[in-house]
Amino acid sequence: MRPEETGFGYIVIDGVRYDHDVVLFDNIERRRKELSMDLKRRYGHTPLIGREIKEYFGERKPEVLVIGTGQYGALPTVEVEEVASELSISVIKARTPEAIGIYNRLKDEGKKVAAIFHVTC
Repeated sequence: MRPEETGFGYIVIDGVRYDHDVVLFDNIERRRKELSMDLKRRYGHTPLIGREIKEYFGERKPEVLVIGTGQYGALPTVEVEEVASELSISVIKARTPEAIGIYNRLKDEGKKVAAIFHVTC
């Protein structure tokens, strides 16, 4: 799985365009925003929360989690670093265009890396 490009509202992985946030590890899956939907009013966006990290990576743990925080870096995160630390997962956050390059570099280096890419804001 190799992310290739992104723009507002989409990401291209292995030549396939996805028009929603994605989680990459053993496969490509849609980010389940319903896990944090109740916080949308407070943050103005559906934040990435620690509960999501547990859901996605509690059983299958990457060494590194790359979080693409959106085209402009506006994705709020809540308790993500704390939960990742409990699971012994290193976290790197960057705007999604930069996060793609970081993810690909780490994969090329042979790291066990996962990613959550936010494709808007």
